[in-house]
Amino acid sequence: MMLSITGVIRVAVVDDQPLLVSAFSALVAAQPDMEVVLEAVDGRQAVEGLTARATGHHGAVDLVLMDLRMPVLDGVSAIRELRAAPATASLRVLVLTTFDDEDLVLAALGAGAHGFLLKDAEPMTLLEAIRVVARGGSWLDPAVTGTVLAHLDAGTEPGAPQSPASPSGPTDGAVPVVGAPSGPYEALTGREDAVLALVCQGLSNARIGERLHVAESTVKSHVKTILGKTGCRNRVELVIYALTTGLVQLQ
Repeated sequence: MMLSITGVIRVAVVDDQPLLVSAFSALVAAQPDMEVVLEAVDGRQAVEGLTARATGHHGAVDLVLMDLRMPVLDGVSAIRELRAAPATASLRVLVLTTFDDEDLVLAALGAGAHGFLLKDAEPMTLLEAIRVVARGGSWLDPAVTGTVLAHLDAGTEPGAPQSPASPSGPTDGAVPVVGAPSGPYEALTGREDAVLALVCQGLSNARIGERLHVAESTVKSHVKTILGKTGCRNRVELVIYALTTGLVQLQ
């Protein structure tokens, strides 16, 4: 998805708690490279508003900050509807979650979310995640990585059928597994192995560069190469693939 001509990231904030909507919107609106163009308090309102903007003359949204537990239509179902409609299929979605949303996080992975961040993240972390995801990257909070790993250890793959976490939760059965390309992959170099391990810890390219004492652009190049070798489409798929296949083992 192309950003606006001015380069400003157009953000939609979706959460069933008005206080959080106001707080997130105020933080985003205070940034010179971002603007809030839509607010919604449930998934249905979000889908209708995003569809209207995508098909109208008000300009499409670049990124959606999406809560998971909402009335009328939950976040996972909203993501699925957005993905299924041509007008909104390319929307970037950054999920805001909590520690007790494990089942919904796994379902959201299968639905096609591009990033996951805990609601209690530092404001600067949230803003960094918005910029990364809006420009085509993926974001995986380390705590969410731990959730995926825990379910893999328990024998549950991301996207497997989950019990609804609330009356408004997903109820339509299995969700396609994200990532996990089939077939052999080209062997990674030692440096690529190191980069992949840090990606699976939830570090950004900039922080990986600091750890490995290389430029951020070098890390970005390594990640692109790793994606090509493994057949993964983005960072989130790469983490799941690495954990599923044993390429990376987190303690």
